[in-house]
Amino acid sequence: MPGLSAEIDTSRPHPARVYDYLIGGESNFAADRETAAKVLLKSPDARIAPRENRAFLGRAVRFLTGDVGLRQFLDIGAGLP
Repeated sequence: MPGLSAEIDTSRPHPARVYDYLIGGESNFAADRETAAKVLLKSPDARIAPRENRAFLGRAVRFLTGDVGLRQFLDIGAGLP
């Protein structure tokens, strides 16, 4: 990926990137995909929780921006930049 910091070790899996892979994202590397594949062998339904979590986030943000009128969010522990 262009613009990667020299401090990022793409040869080792990272939980945020494994999560990204499980929800169908593009910010992951071979080590992350390999780890996800091992998890999925043991637990074939492992994609369900991350995808439901992301779907809930979308519903919550739509509610807060639409029904409540919130316009600013502070995302702490966002995972990937």
